Amino acid sequence: MSKTFPLLATSLGGVALVLGIAYGVTSRQHRDAEIDMLQRQVASIEARRAAEAEIVSREAALNERIAELETALAAAQEEAERAASEATALAAAAASARASPAAEAPAEVAVSFGDPTAGEEVFMSCSGCHQVGQGAEDGIGPQLNGIFGRDAAGIEGFPYSQSLTRMGADGLVWTLETLDAYIENPLALVSGTRMSFDGLPDPQERADLLAFLRIYSDSPANIPEAPATATATDHDLDPEILAIQGDPEYGEYLAGECVTCHQASGANQGIPSITLWPEEAFVVAMHAYKQQLRPHPVMQMIAGRLNNEEIAALAAYFGQLSE
Repeated sequence: MSKTFPLLATSLGGVALVLGIAYGVTSRQHRDAEIDMLQRQVASIEARRAAEAEIVSREAALNERIAELETALAAAQEEAERAASEATALAAAAASARASPAAEAPAEVAVSFGDPTAGEEVFMSCSGCHQVGQGAEDGIGPQLNGIFGRDAAGIEGFPYSQSLTRMGADGLVWTLETLDAYIENPLALVSGTRMSFDGLPDPQERADLLAFLRIYSDSPANIPEAPATATATDHDLDPEILAIQGDPEYGEYLAGECVTCHQASGANQGIPSITLWPEEAFVVAMHAYKQQLRPHPVMQMIAGRLNNEEIAALAAYFGQLSE
């Protein structure tokens, strides 16, 4: 018995030691597991916070973009309303001018700005396509009786070009000024005209021709756009303007507003193409809008905002743009 007790005590001590070690190992495993779980929870919380921060950032950026778009939309609506208002005013003014009785003027007004006799000789170069006077009929070109005050493309049934028809719809009326500009350079006023005529650069010859054509107006002495003080107007652009070398890269930057209507591909779906348009023709046409010889109110407004260098840059860009 005395020998057995120490042995039992030793055995029990060994068991206790083993149990203690086992308990310590188990406790450390539990603590490690708890620490790992806590670390995962912290990482999950941090990920959620990062995601929430990203959402907040994206929401702020989205709100900023919405504000920019709303501002741009408001500006576009304001611009459209202003253009519509200008178009309405122009249409009303044109209607009023056509409806108002013409002011009285002396009979010799028809020769106050040109010589109709000399103009008859100038007209010989037009007579291959146009007729004027008693019995005049449409031929290759429309007859020219009563041309003053007539809407462009205004003769029923005549096959005008799409460009001239569009200009007539925009409000182009044949007056002393618009006829003078058209005769000087047809493409400057109507880009796609089918009239095979390069233009009459001599201002005196144009004045004589217009004096001759006025004889065949309904009442040549009472044409409001040709009072006794009227003189022929030379619409030639300053050669320095035509000589400006445009920067196509700057033109591309400016072209954003143009290609909202005119397709850069050169497609013509109701709006004429300006892709690969000759630079000089582009410049002349834009200045015709600036001078309000071409009647489109939106184009008059856009051209009026552009300076000579900007017009030259746009001409250079669209002139070299591939279809």
